Amino acid sequence: MVWGAVEAPWRAVATLALLGACGRIGFDGNLAAEQAKPDASTLDADPTIDAPIGTGSYAITESSAPYALLDGADIVPGFTSGADDEIYELALPFSFTYYGIPFAKISIDMNGYVAFGATSAPPETYQNDCSLDTSGPDALIAVFWDDLFASQAVMPFGTLRYAITGTTPTRAVEIEWHDVDAYYRAGGGNNYFSQGIRITQKIVLHESGVIDLHYGPRTASSTAKDCGVERHVGCSATVGLRAPSSAVLQTVQCGTETGFAAGAAPLVEGRLITFTPL
Repeated sequence: MVWGAVEAPWRAVATLALLGACGRIGFDGNLAAEQAKPDASTLDADPTIDAPIGTGSYAITESSAPYALLDGADIVPGFTSGADDEIYELALPFSFTYYGIPFAKISIDMNGYVAFGATSAPPETYQNDCSLDTSGPDALIAVFWDDLFASQAVMPFGTLRYAITGTTPTRAVEIEWHDVDAYYRAGGGNNYFSQGIRITQKIVLHESGVIDLHYGPRTASSTAKDCGVERHVGCSATVGLRAPSSAVLQTVQCGTETGFAAGAAPLVEGRLITFTPL
């Protein structure tokens, strides 16, 4: 099941003036390097998914480890090239307990997080909370929550893929955002363009309830827009957890268009953040 439909990018320069009022459209004269952000899709929300209130907490451990790409892994069901604000549902091979509540499925958002609760509609999905708060989306794990998309204009093209590893009772589900780009806002209007970064990271859900956020290869931006040349290492991204239907929040770090919030560290290749349920 796919919440939201992929919309084709605008291609005709001659119609930009006519279409400018329809959504996030813009043009700066460099079509080869830039890709206009399509209008956001309307997403269905199921408020019954997150009815139980999550409780408890997680110990947070920082370490480093070589990043293993999910080469040969399955593409997330429903994913297509150019995906922007889409959300995809994935059934889990085991019951995963998150803040004390067992879940049988997750929602994977193109914008760098997974959620166990009700979905949200744009702009809530791509405008990351800094710090995490009680607004939607609910019950989320943010590995690199930012305005991400899978480029279909400039290679390498981005993909969203997953793998199931191990055997009972030590299985794991790995979800990887591979070679994805990010949009930046141009001026004060509703105009967005590709940043020109390429980043890879994954969320690993262990059958034990442990959560790993692991950061892979990254390519710096070709432009200093948004928060600048550190966009690929998270200068405007949010990392952390939000409990289901609850004000229980565990923000690791975050940033906005103006840059990293105090205490944040670059999300460099090999960085590993582990959440262990208490």
